[in-house]
Amino acid sequence: MQVNIILSGVGGQGILTLASVLGSAAIINGFDVRISEVHGMAQRGGSVICHVKYGRKVASPLVMKRMADIIISLEASETLKSLNYLKPGGTIIMSTSQFPPPLSTIKGLRYPNLNEIFDDIKSVAGEVYIVNANEIARKIGSTLTANMVVLGSAWSTGKLHLTRESIIKSINMNFKEHIAAMNIKAFEEGIKAVKKLL
Repeated sequence: MQVNIILSGVGGQGILTLASVLGSAAIINGFDVRISEVHGMAQRGGSVICHVKYGRKVASPLVMKRMADIIISLEASETLKSLNYLKPGGTIIMSTSQFPPPLSTIKGLRYPNLNEIFDDIKSVAGEVYIVNANEIARKIGSTLTANMVVLGSAWSTGKLHLTRESIIKSINMNFKEHIAAMNIKAFEEGIKAVKKLL
């Protein structure tokens, strides 16, 4: 058994933190883990794609094109940039949050609306799950927890093959105590709020 995941979003959303939480949880579950940031810059506004692989034995740190079991996306349009990694019939879990890049506004470029994004991903994915992560995170008290909201939604699909306890333990390992509690709350809220689109 091996799980190949692509994480996508923009800088400042906590993609690398999400990768770290996933990786630590996988290690707690006894899996071999490889994580690699291969595209983009982890700076505010720039595209970020991160590869996370775990299983009994993982050789390569990279997910090949059309080999990802799951895409977890923190920004709607960024999902489209990682679609070429998804295997036929793969699963997408995405936040409906949208952050048009500053350059698109300056140059007057058209930014796709959610329905257009949904149409594109439905043509490729086997299952699609959505969650309004930023709205939930805002209610919790910090939009910085949106990555854990999406993680909760991803875990609820059963596709991650990780225990709930391992993810909570991993969150406690990756955040300071007072911040961990808020992120665990975000994870739990993501489990409850996810909707199946396809």
